[in-house]
Amino acid sequence: MALPLPEFLRSLGKQDIKPGGAYATRTALSRLGPMSQQRLLVAGPGAWQTAIYTALMFRVQATALLASEADLRPCDDAQLARRLAAKVGVVTALPFEAQAFDAALVEAELSCLEPAKQAQALLEIRRVLKPQARIALHELAWRQAPTPAVDGRLREIWGAPVWPRVTRGWWDALEAAGFEAVQSELAVVSYFTRKGLETDEGENALQVLHGAFESEEALQRFAAAYREFQVNRRYYGVIIATARKAG
Repeated sequence: MALPLPEFLRSLGKQDIKPGGAYATRTALSRLGPMSQQRLLVAGPGAWQTAIYTALMFRVQATALLASEADLRPCDDAQLARRLAAKVGVVTALPFEAQAFDAALVEAELSCLEPAKQAQALLEIRRVLKPQARIALHELAWRQAPTPAVDGRLREIWGAPVWPRVTRGWWDALEAAGFEAVQSELAVVSYFTRKGLETDEGENALQVLHGAFESEEALQRFAAAYREFQVNRRYYGVIIATARKAG
């Protein structure tokens, strides 16, 4: 069975497999504005690495939602480790008490869920946030409503079910879950842009490209994905949004 596109890129050696990459993470955190000693929930691929980053840069108490214990890595800095926590679970049924967190960062997690589960996940995030707490997310999005052909092509290239929304659709989902004061911007999918690869991977970018050439199958898939995101780039984007828990 073919790996979903993010996992395929990971198999080539890519370390940041979020469609918006490091830019989306940094922009979302800048908009969220976490404060020292606040409790921050982090969900999405690479949640443990993002939790370490936020604990280091913002001095928050960061809790990562992990898909499995295998995603946990040791933290050699004892002082930093005291500001970190992790729990295995799923975003549609969070293993936390109500009003446990001051803020939440959700990265490339919801677009892999069908719409009903996206709604369920946002309700769960709202449940574990304190009153007036804020959420930031970045997710795969449509820059404009796709044609059936483009929608089908994305699913083919992605190699797994994926449910992006247009910008207004993500706004509607946040508001329906009980969030308000939504703000957003659209960024590019950074997987195949030169700047994106350099920002996300640094010196590792060359290793990713080498990985794509290691087999004919890998090269064909990498090239097909590259072409799709270039030819139809007017459709593909990443929404970076923030909102506040209403009520």
